[in-house]
Amino acid sequence: MEINDLRIFQSVAYEKSISKAALKLGYAQSNITMRIKVLENKLSTTLFIRNNKGTMITPNGEKLLKYADKILELVDEVNEEFLPAQASSIVKIGATQTISASILPKLFSLFYEKNPEVSLILKTERQEVLIDMLIKGELDGAFIPGDIKSSKIKKVITFKEELVLVSSKIINDTNKLNAPIIVISDINCPYRKLLQKWLVNNHSKSTTIIEFDSLESIIRGISEGLGISLLPKSILPKNNNFFIYDLTDDFDELEVKFIVNKDLKINTLLKSFINIANNYISDSH
Repeated sequence: MEINDLRIFQSVAYEKSISKAALKLGYAQSNITMRIKVLENKLSTTLFIRNNKGTMITPNGEKLLKYADKILELVDEVNEEFLPAQASSIVKIGATQTISASILPKLFSLFYEKNPEVSLILKTERQEVLIDMLIKGELDGAFIPGDIKSSKIKKVITFKEELVLVSSKIINDTNKLNAPIIVISDINCPYRKLLQKWLVNNHSKSTTIIEFDSLESIIRGISEGLGISLLPKSILPKNNNFFIYDLTDDFDELEVKFIVNKDLKINTLLKSFINIANNYISDSH
């Protein structure tokens, strides 16, 4: 049994498609089909059933997949240990704007100290875009706030972001806001949704909304006296003249998660990043 045949089998099992596995691995579909047939002959069993719904794995295929995952993980670890030049030297991390501004610079700095030969890429996007990129294998991991609905995603780190109401002017009564509310233009932004819920819960009469495309613009707008916003406390500039107001228990925190594609193996470099992130977050939260 060849290692490469196991890798082909694993890819077909997770992609549920010979054509998708062929595209991912860079092989011709006929080659994929032939190698699966060779593997089935060696094991004297049927691993997949092909029908109009795609390529479905059999019970014996499920058994083999458990062994294949373990074997290939060990093979990859050996290669990364003894053949570092062949290992990936890039870590691609995604994050929403607020998280990119808060913990990512420090995490990248800590990771670089231990892995100076590794290139780091940060992709800042909306939450739904990051999840889609992760599922497609375009990211190694991503930090996102709020809920996750995809079954293809696995949470490996969770922590709470402290949220506050921010203004450049004194707010005498939060039930009688007379300043505009500044939000990010993405209507699915968890911070925007939470602020809107807070307004309803607080029976606020303020209805004027100002939208910006960037976190930097929101903070600048607040500093210019344009309005108020709900933001993570950790991203506020240290030297500012903001008035900060604590929120009630239902609105003072938002859970942030570091997620990975559960169908993809976590390589050595990503494990290192996760460990560094875990230690930093545990110390600072």
